[in-house]
Amino acid sequence: MAVQISDPSIVINNVAVAIVPNSVEFDEGFGEQDVLVQSAGGGSLQQVYANNVETNLGMVKFQMRSTTQNIELVRGWKANGNRNVVVITAKTDDGTLARSYTQAAITNNYTVKLAADGVIDVEFKANKPTI
Repeated sequence: MAVQISDPSIVINNVAVAIVPNSVEFDEGFGEQDVLVQSAGGGSLQQVYANNVETNLGMVKFQMRSTTQNIELVRGWKANGNRNVVVITAKTDDGTLARSYTQAAITNNYTVKLAADGVIDVEFKANKPTI
């Protein structure tokens, strides 16, 4: 029986961080591809596979509660430019998921909602993750 991953851990710059449950998303950094066509005339067509390398970046996003400590963490990561390392791990009976993103930078202009249920949306773009 397969087990849904729902309780990942996030470690940024060797510090475990607390996140809003069910808010983690990531991609594998393969980017966007397209399939194009070229013609040799007379109805002869050939397929051309194109990799848009401009989009070959990894991405990690999640939410954090609007606490003083979390606001300072996010501020520090943003100020750190692309010198952050983000690691996602999760373990289930099916196995372990592990992704490590280097040269991670917060790309969104994050906002801090100050409310009883306030969160900070954090999004990193980084190198394609290692497994």
